[in-house]
Amino acid sequence: MIIKKVAIGNSNEAFVEEKFKPGLNIISSDDNNKGKTIAIQAMMYAIGNEPTFPTSFEYKNYYYYIEFEEENKVYRICRYGDNFALINKNELMLFDGVSELKRYWTKHIFKLPEIIKNQISRIVDPVLFLQLFFVGQDKKDTSNISHAGLYNKKDFEEMIYSILDLNGYKLDLEETEQIKKEISVLYDEKKLLMKQYKILSSKKTPIQYLSTVNDRIALAEKIKRIDNINDKITELRKARTLAANRKSKWEKTIKELKSLNRNIDVGELKCMDCNSKNISYTTSSKSKKTAYIFDVSTIEMRTDIINSINEKMASYDEEIEKYSILIEKEQEKLTALMADENITLEALIEIKEQYFGASDAENRIIEIEEKIKELKSSLSISESSTEETKNKRKKVLVTILKVMNELYKEIDPNGNLKFEGLFTKKDEVYSGSESTIFHVVKMYALQKVLCHNCPIVIDSFRVEDLSTGKEKIVIEKYKELKNQVIFTTTLKDEEMGKYDNRPGINHIDYRNHAPSKMLSQDYCQNFRRLIADFSFNIN
Repeated sequence: MIIKKVAIGNSNEAFVEEKFKPGLNIISSDDNNKGKTIAIQAMMYAIGNEPTFPTSFEYKNYYYYIEFEEENKVYRICRYGDNFALINKNELMLFDGVSELKRYWTKHIFKLPEIIKNQISRIVDPVLFLQLFFVGQDKKDTSNISHAGLYNKKDFEEMIYSILDLNGYKLDLEETEQIKKEISVLYDEKKLLMKQYKILSSKKTPIQYLSTVNDRIALAEKIKRIDNINDKITELRKARTLAANRKSKWEKTIKELKSLNRNIDVGELKCMDCNSKNISYTTSSKSKKTAYIFDVSTIEMRTDIINSINEKMASYDEEIEKYSILIEKEQEKLTALMADENITLEALIEIKEQYFGASDAENRIIEIEEKIKELKSSLSISESSTEETKNKRKKVLVTILKVMNELYKEIDPNGNLKFEGLFTKKDEVYSGSESTIFHVVKMYALQKVLCHNCPIVIDSFRVEDLSTGKEKIVIEKYKELKNQVIFTTTLKDEEMGKYDNRPGINHIDYRNHAPSKMLSQDYCQNFRRLIADFSFNIN
C-alpha cells in the first residue's frame, strides 16, 4: 500500500500534499506549527481513524482526501464528517460510516483482521488496525493503546494473532490439572458455605432448608443465563433492525434515482423552484451537517450512485442474514433453558425478586458457581484448539520482543531498557527519547513479524532530541524495509538541509509554510480537481 496524495480543504481554502514516494519520506519544518501533524492526521482520518487534530484546528469544517495504491490498483477516498466516498477505477461507492467502509475494505481492498468482541466476531475498526503501523505525535502512551475505549491491549494482541491465523489456543497438561484442582477447591468451599448457611439461617428442618438453598442457587444461575441470552438477543435484534432500516432507506433512494432515468420523449427535467436543469443528491438528511451533495444531472453519475447503493444493500442483506442466524441460535438456547416443566415464568420472576435480598453467603455461592463455569469454559475452549496454536502464539510474542530488543541495542548500545511486552506496565511509562525509541522499534518489529505492506507512519519520529547517531541507525534500518515509510520532524536552525539530496530519502520541506496557516486559496483549484470525479458540491 503506497500513499500517493493527501488533501484537506473546502470551497475557501485547501492544502494538497502530492510529493510522497515509495520508500522513506521525511517531512520536516523549522517550527512546530507548519502543518506536519495536520497532514499526517488528515491522512489517517481519511481512512477512518479517530480525529486527533490540534485543538486549534476546526477539522469538522473540511473535506479529507487520500489517494493510495494497493496491488496495482489506485483507490481514492474522500471523507466529510462520518461520510465516506470511494472511487476505484470508475466505480463510486458511498459509505455512511466507518462500519460500512471497513466491510467494503475487507471484501475488495485487503482483508482486515477479525477478533471476538462482546461475544461476537467483528472486523476491527481502523482506530485499532491503524495502530499496527501508525504512531501520532500526541498520546504516545507506552502502557496502553491509543484511543483506548471500545478496544484494549488484549484486543491489540488478538488482532496480531488474527492476522497470523492463530485465534485461540489449547491449555497444556499442567494448566489443565491446575484448573481442575481450582474447580475442586471451589466445590469444597461451596459445600462448606451451604452447611454454614443452613446452620446460621435455617428455621426449618435441615434437609428442607438445604433443598431450598439448592433450588435458589440453581434458579439464580438459570435466571442469569436467561437474562444474558435475552440481553444478547436484544442487542442482535437492534443491530438487525438498524441494518434493515438502512437498507429500507437506500431502497427508497434508489427508486427516486431510477425514476430520473426514465426516458422523456418531450421536454426535460427542471427544478420547479428555480427552473434549473441541475439535480443534486445528498447522502444524509437535512438535519445532518455531515453530508455529501452530488450533481446527478447526468445518467452516468446516477448510474454510479445506483451501483454503489446496490453494493451497499447487498452488504446489508448479508448482515441481516448473519444476525438472523445468531438470533435463532440464542433462541434455541433460551427454549432449552425454559423447557424445565418444574419451573414456571412466574416462579422465575418471584425468585429473582427474592434473590436481590440474599445473604452474603448465598452471594458467595453464586460467585463460586460463576467461577466454576468460567473455568469449565476454559477447559471446553481448550478442547477445540491445538497445542501447536498456543505455542505459535507464544512464539509470535517472543519474536516481536526479540526484534524490538535487538534493534534497541543497535540504536542505544549503552541503554538499560529491556522490553518484556508490547506494552509497558502502568507504573513504567517511558518518556522523552525512550518513548520515541520504544515506538520506533515496535513499529519496525511488527512489520518484520507480520510482514504487512502498509505504510509505516510516525509523526515526530525523533522528538525529545533523539541524537544524530541514533537517528542515523533508525533511518538506515527503516530504509531496508520494502514498505513506504513517512516520518515527520522539526529541525533546528543548524540542521536545515540535512535531508536534502540524501540517497534513499524523499525530503518534503514545510519550512516555507505560513505558521499555523498551511491551508490557503492557492491550493483550492488543485483540490477541486482532485475531487471533481466525486461530483461534490463542496461547502
